[in-house]
Amino acid sequence: MNIDTIRFGNIEIEEEKVITIVEGMFGFPGRHRYIILEHKEGSPFRWFQCVDDPSLAFVIIDPEMFQPQYRAAVPKEHLLALGLQDPLQAAVFVVVNIASDHSMITANLEGPVVVNPEKMVGRQIVLSDSSYSTRHVICSREGERCSETG
Repeated sequence: MNIDTIRFGNIEIEEEKVITIVEGMFGFPGRHRYIILEHKEGSPFRWFQCVDDPSLAFVIIDPEMFQPQYRAAVPKEHLLALGLQDPLQAAVFVVVNIASDHSMITANLEGPVVVNPEKMVGRQIVLSDSSYSTRHVICSREGERCSETG
């Protein structure tokens, strides 16, 4: 299957790698199909590219890459809706926000994207009763190096 993207041009993808986000991403309810693309070799960042909208892509990361103790307490009804019995079966990603000058990188730990990798369905959820932030600083020029985004 071929898809058009603004960042990567026309690319060929395997249809079985398309993830259906049942209710869409927050703020984009009509966009349901996404593919995960590599940012660059060795980078922990990935692109969550919308299959049906060439201009829509989110930078995502596995939260355990920078927050090893991160645990998304996914409500049981969300797990069951995704066909998951065990939360450890889920793939969890968080959306990353990169400042235009690359001086700060934050992640939305409160709104993870939870995916059933066997069924290739997922949903973005809000962790209620969470101490996590929507703008958790991964790095900033004042603190850590932010060269990974280049």
